[in-house]
Amino acid sequence: MGRKRIILICFIIIMMVGGTVACGNAKESGSAAGTPTATNQSVDATKETAKPTAEAKTRSYTHMAGSSVIPVKAERVVTDWYYGQLVALGLKPIGTDDFVLKNHPFIKKDGTESIGQSLEKIVELQPDLIISWGASKYDNYSKIAPTVPLELSGGPKDSVRIFGDILGRKAEAEQWITQFDAKVETARKKVASKISKDETFTIFNIWKNKLRVYGFVNMGGYALYDGLQVTPAPNVEKEFRNAKEWYREISYEVLPEFAGDHIILTTYDPDGTSTVLKELESSPLWKNLKAVKNGNVHVVNYNYLYNDDPIAVENQIDILSDAILAGR
Repeated sequence: MGRKRIILICFIIIMMVGGTVACGNAKESGSAAGTPTATNQSVDATKETAKPTAEAKTRSYTHMAGSSVIPVKAERVVTDWYYGQLVALGLKPIGTDDFVLKNHPFIKKDGTESIGQSLEKIVELQPDLIISWGASKYDNYSKIAPTVPLELSGGPKDSVRIFGDILGRKAEAEQWITQFDAKVETARKKVASKISKDETFTIFNIWKNKLRVYGFVNMGGYALYDGLQVTPAPNVEKEFRNAKEWYREISYEVLPEFAGDHIILTTYDPDGTSTVLKELESSPLWKNLKAVKNGNVHVVNYNYLYNDDPIAVENQIDILSDAILAGR
């Protein structure tokens, strides 16, 4: 039988049964609307219609400047500040601020470019998401890519969970928190075995020509008080526990009112012109502090304590516990 004759017979059969049966191995087809016809709801056809629709690739995220349509799981992220939050979730930003690259001591620069103050550089990097500190640059950034502005001031676990939500990495966030808690617990027990709860702590920073006392948020405050759970000096507890301010500039005269049995001391003097530390160390006021007399002034590099992102705090746990226990 010739090929043309076979095709003709198939065509006649299709017309006779109303288009419900095809020749050869042809699959059952649906109606024009994409659903099975009333006379042809076989098991195979039902499976076809039960297939789930493709997962959404974007979603709406509400933030301090309104809302943005962002990727469900961003891969190419630029941030002008939140480097540590991304790295904690296993996502290295493709671009970040030059200040972060130069001053964050716990990062690996490879794979992250400096964006400086250049919008053109951000365009060149082709991010699928931008995460910024505050909303001041939102209008410009949002013209380049979906943008989420944030002002975070909580602890590292809170910020990791927030970023886990934004980046579609909630599981990774919980994994980081689990290992962070284990790390903190180990360091806390080590410190508690050598330092009694009666021993108090204060964080002082000499910032150029000013003397500052810090509370519970940054400059190691979270790692020291919330992480290692040492006891703050009474006036630190009183003035900073529920205060909005993170630090306070003080005069030499009130220094003894804040000084604990242990002092965490950092200095920021990029120009090398400050005389505050020398003046302080030579003063009777300083020499008569209990922490000074007992050799419990723990000097820590300013940059080690400056950042308060998850990667920085994770490292500060080790740095502060080691400094406190040195010589004990």
